[in-house]
Amino acid sequence: MIKFVFDDAKKRTNLGLGISRENVDRLVEGKPIRVDLREMDITVDGSVMIYFAETDLDLQQAVVEFIGPETKVNIDPRLKSTMQ
Repeated sequence: MIKFVFDDAKKRTNLGLGISRENVDRLVEGKPIRVDLREMDITVDGSVMIYFAETDLDLQQAVVEFIGPETKVNIDPRLKSTMQ
């Protein structure tokens, strides 16, 4: 995996993550990848989690344990119609 941070023309900070076939294989095995933001000189205490599932609904089920009353959830509009 390669990780990088860059500012774009609009002065926004962007995080880039490049994953290899080995990373993909681990994701398929159910092993999420975590990236510590402090390692990237991003000044918030936290991490990015990358995980894999076959479908959007499977993705939703994979993270249900992390969802609580304080969690900010953004649902793709295409998925909302399948959840009702």
